[in-house]
Amino acid sequence: MNRIRPFLGAVLASTMVASSVFAATVAAGDRIPVSSVDDTSVSIANRLGAVDNVVVVVDGRLDRILAAYPPGPPVVPVSDSLVATRQSLGVIINTVDARLCTTEGIIGTGDASLADGDVYASDSSSTGLLNQLSSVRGVLSEANGRLIRIYGAYPPGPPTDEVRAALTAVRTHAVAGFDAIANRLGDAIHPPSPCTPPAA
Repeated sequence: MNRIRPFLGAVLASTMVASSVFAATVAAGDRIPVSSVDDTSVSIANRLGAVDNVVVVVDGRLDRILAAYPPGPPVVPVSDSLVATRQSLGVIINTVDARLCTTEGIIGTGDASLADGDVYASDSSSTGLLNQLSSVRGVLSEANGRLIRIYGAYPPGPPTDEVRAALTAVRTHAVAGFDAIANRLGDAIHPPSPCTPPAA
């Protein structure tokens, strides 16, 4: 029996080390940097898809950030930061809705590339979580600028079915992040699109 105890202890220690390595790997995989370049040589739908990929990554970050806050109503300054982040998502939603609802041409400006390494993701303190939300807002602001830049390549008139589907995907993922924050704050979810997308 005495010989078995050291063996069991070694196995347990090995299991704990393996578990901690696995946890670290999962955490590292959760911290996906945002890096995206607007490729004007591809279709508008694919350019919008690149923006959508950024919003999807941001949604994953928000899920992680929201899960790290203690239960109960968020207090200031956390609540203020969540509201500001939700507004950033709302700007993207409004930008998409404006393009879905208009038949006018738009002169686009905005960054061709955006990047963010999610450098605060390992800091789960209150300050670290606030920094993470600030980082998310920076990415969302650049993503919105990218949308406006892409709009400059549109011909006048309503978007085609393919482009409308790509825009709708961006809106859907932005709304998912918006509603995740709204649920955490105990507020109402985002309303549906204010218009029916025009036929191609």
